[in-house]
Amino acid sequence: MTLLFLRTILLYFAVVFGLRLSGKRQLGELSTSEFAVTILVSELASIPLQDVAVPLFNGIIPLITLVCLEVLLATLCRVSSRARRILCGNPCIIIKNGTVDQKMMKDLRLSVDDLMEALRLAGASKISDIRYAIVETNGQLSVLLKAEAQPVTPAQTGLNPPEAGIPLILIANGTVISQNLQVLGKDEDWLRAQCRRAHCGSFDDVYLFTLDDAGNQFIQPKWKGAAS
Repeated sequence: MTLLFLRTILLYFAVVFGLRLSGKRQLGELSTSEFAVTILVSELASIPLQDVAVPLFNGIIPLITLVCLEVLLATLCRVSSRARRILCGNPCIIIKNGTVDQKMMKDLRLSVDDLMEALRLAGASKISDIRYAIVETNGQLSVLLKAEAQPVTPAQTGLNPPEAGIPLILIANGTVISQNLQVLGKDEDWLRAQCRRAHCGSFDDVYLFTLDDAGNQFIQPKWKGAAS
């Protein structure tokens, strides 16, 4: 039992290290070769776990080989557009000027339901408003709306809205995040004053406090009935 426990830990860290080394993105953005490597890595890692008689290196060595191969292929795709087309394919236009390309839909084996679901996820409700819809090499759908269907921007209306930055958490469930406080050039005295303005007597009374580099802040007091 102890041996199996130790083998599981070693293989876990070997798989995590391998995937980190190969630069894996989130699963929905994997290319065909990356997805294949991810599946094979999981299968190879499970073999030594299922049979303790199998040497541990019989799982680790193929794992490292696959990861190295993926790194080499990724490098090849980066320097050669032809290799990238062969391994990853090309983006495919399935809607052009409000018209669905039925032949391309058939070639990609996409149903109308698949298309409508992808359009909803992309925030496009009317096919007639779409200038281009492109299936990218990672399988996701990119949508470019026609000019008249695109949202109006503040620049087009002559407005100057305040800037918005990336919000950083300063207090999470009563705990002060000192590192983020230093990044924004603030101290606990300033933070305490902001909490009092929000009718929070102490940091423990704050559930969430965020601030961005443009000065926009959000404070939500802790619900009194919530457990700490």
